[in-house]
Amino acid sequence: MSLTSTAYVSRRLIKYGGGMILFVGFGVVILTGAIRAYRAVHPPYVPPTVRYGRLPKIVFPEKTFETKNFRLQLPSDAFPKFKDQAKVYIIYQPTKDFLALEYYSKVAADLGFKDKPTEVGVGIYEFKDNNNRTLTMNVLNGNFRLTYPYQNDQMLLNPEKVPNKEGAIAIARSFLESGQRFNKDLEEGEKKVSFWKIQYDGLKSVPSQSEANAVRVDFYRKDIENGIKIVGAETNRAAISVLISGATVQGKQIIEVDYKYANVDRESFETYPIKTVQEAWEELKAGKYWPAFDSTKKEVIIRSVSLGYFEPVVAVNFLEPVFVFEGDDGFTAYVPAVKDEWIGK
Repeated sequence: MSLTSTAYVSRRLIKYGGGMILFVGFGVVILTGAIRAYRAVHPPYVPPTVRYGRLPKIVFPEKTFETKNFRLQLPSDAFPKFKDQAKVYIIYQPTKDFLALEYYSKVAADLGFKDKPTEVGVGIYEFKDNNNRTLTMNVLNGNFRLTYPYQNDQMLLNPEKVPNKEGAIAIARSFLESGQRFNKDLEEGEKKVSFWKIQYDGLKSVPSQSEANAVRVDFYRKDIENGIKIVGAETNRAAISVLISGATVQGKQIIEVDYKYANVDRESFETYPIKTVQEAWEELKAGKYWPAFDSTKKEVIIRSVSLGYFEPVVAVNFLEPVFVFEGDDGFTAYVPAVKDEWIGK
């Protein structure tokens, strides 16, 4: 073959060979992208880790109730779809040591209660202030309740001005921050404001600020993930709430506080198999549920089902999922979600 022919063939090989290399390269890029996209939509199945072993039963408050007859009327006429597993989170309990009383006495002082406390139970101490308010503190877990006999205070019945929603949130937040009791998940969580009227026989809910002489702020935790909420023992009240009067005297402004908070580590979790929604529905019908809000009717129509996490009412080490069934007249019931074989006896 002549040099001219060789050069011609070489040029042709380079031209078409280079094109083939580019074509193959583009093909590899497209195929790799397609595989990644498919895996993003269809990730490989990872079985539950269950590294915490058997979990303790969820402890619900004692409550007597009559099992209802349930019917379903869901928006799509079908149960929502859930995964076959859910996360279980670690709850860190405070260290029980001889310095706990000293630490929480400082917290009480920061909240305005500077006098020496009285022990009223194991780990339970009462602090008083000069305005006849009482702070009952559990030094074993940091939970507390503030009370004041507001029904007997004429000054609070007809206050000059009741805080509006924004003002009430600011006052309640400032109070909790003064004792370093305002946490990040409360800051990022929902805050509900409701108006109340103090009467001689207690509190009455009213629809507007103009009719109220007190305001309550309920602080809810930030959702766990993807709209999955932490639900509590009361459907109309958060585990942390602050009742604020219209008094101008600072010591009579915060008149009732409930503070129950478990330190959930959102980064420390393992996954556990959960019941199907159909299995949870059968347990509801069989009476294996706990009503957060009951109904006086014997027959209840269930209109929504969701997954949530139950806010513990006792000291526990795990935050566990529940199925939440909601129906007419505010009926709300919880069915533990983790499969029974992974729950201790």
